[in-house]
Amino acid sequence: MFDIDEKIPALIYAEGEFGRIDGKTANGLVRFSKKYEIVGVLDSTRQEEYVSEVLEDVGEKIPIFNSLEQALEKLDVKPEAFINGIARDGGAFPYDRKEIFFKAMENGMDIVHGCHDHISEEKEFKKKMEKYGVDIWDVRKEPEDQHFFTGKLRDIDDPPRILVSGTDCAIGKRTFCIELYKELEDRGYNPAFVATGQTGMIQGAKYGFPLDGVRGDFLSGETEHVVWEASTDDDHDVVIVEGQACIVHPQGGNPLGLMKGVHPHGVVLIHAPGRKEKDGLLEFDPPDLDKEKETIEFFYPNSVISIGINHENGIDVDEWIKKYEDKYGVPAEDALLGRPTKTADKIEKEFINGQPKVERAR
Repeated sequence: MFDIDEKIPALIYAEGEFGRIDGKTANGLVRFSKKYEIVGVLDSTRQEEYVSEVLEDVGEKIPIFNSLEQALEKLDVKPEAFINGIARDGGAFPYDRKEIFFKAMENGMDIVHGCHDHISEEKEFKKKMEKYGVDIWDVRKEPEDQHFFTGKLRDIDDPPRILVSGTDCAIGKRTFCIELYKELEDRGYNPAFVATGQTGMIQGAKYGFPLDGVRGDFLSGETEHVVWEASTDDDHDVVIVEGQACIVHPQGGNPLGLMKGVHPHGVVLIHAPGRKEKDGLLEFDPPDLDKEKETIEFFYPNSVISIGINHENGIDVDEWIKKYEDKYGVPAEDALLGRPTKTADKIEKEFINGQPKVERAR
């Protein structure tokens, strides 16, 4: 669920990264946002005039600007927020580019960023906030009251919980979540979306928290608590939870804690058949769909209900759909080339209108 009364006009900063993997926050926000009305994207390395010329699935005519000055000169609407749309490995704030954020603050814009650095607490930024009367939202700031795991979801089967996981970082998990949410909503259902990363939270998710801003002791517990809130609020028909990274990725253990906190009835697994290496780890083996599926189902047997395909690097999507459906016996589809209708069909029939039960986790 997205509980927003009125959208806030916003500019996205995506210098050198729009349309690329590290520009995933920008890419996601121009595709979908309930909290902010995206009025423009800043990326001087792009020659295109509109975002739809970079991201083929975006129909809106959102302009791309070379500079903040150009944006302010050409826009009819005064932006009220300046969003950092870049999400690089490690999540550090781009201090070498801080002047453009200061300039945005000078022009009356609040700053929104999903980096690990809490710039709202830093002296230089605090002075600018006071001087220009603006705010900073540190999206990844650790929740104040964190929760320890209790197992309270183990006896809740209504509404069913669907985790959208993946075989790598930045592979399309959140995008699939949003498209699945929209498809189920259009069918007359009342789905809940639980964001676990900064982009989903910036998009305006009612339920969410920054998973990688939470201490390890509370990973599964905080996940469980937020999913429980979504499960017990507003008579939802299904709860869709955004996964993070992948379980077998060597850079972190967050995805396993997240999965145990969700205690999913079903898992949608996103994979990019054309990806040749793990995100940020060129010397490691490429993402492995079989290995990820086996690992997930070691904990939750028979839980993978659908394969989401990421069509990067020009793969033949129809060929891979047939291959995966024949091999795994579950629906396969690309959510950016059309709504995930087959996955929605399965959820509608077997989970919303069925009698789902979680096979107990090991």
